[in-house]
Amino acid sequence: MKWHHSGVLVSHLQDSIQFYIQKFGFSFEQYLMFQEEKIAFLRNEDVRIELIESEESPGSLHSIHTAWQVEDLEDWIRKVKRKGLYPKEGPYTLSNGWITVFYEGPDHETIELIQVNKV
Repeated sequence: MKWHHSGVLVSHLQDSIQFYIQKFGFSFEQYLMFQEEKIAFLRNEDVRIELIESEESPGSLHSIHTAWQVEDLEDWIRKVKRKGLYPKEGPYTLSNGWITVFYEGPDHETIELIQVNKV
């Protein structure tokens, strides 16, 4: 078994597509409709996200956080800062040596970048 994707409910699909492309370097993979949902898949190397806009319940958006492992967290913090995105929380160094930082997406979804250091 291997990881395939993480899904995020969004209020404006095109705005969210642009956010992830511009801030985190994703590329558009495919668009599809499923029942009443507009769905876009984006990809950045081995990471895939599914953005879902639903006519059914646009007012009740909720999300758990999405975490992406990066090799050089400080480099990523600088990259997204140049694109106008600043951390919501962190960076924090955890007791196991991992370093993490949190950002907020266009629908208040939490995006975590994590650098896994061996202690």
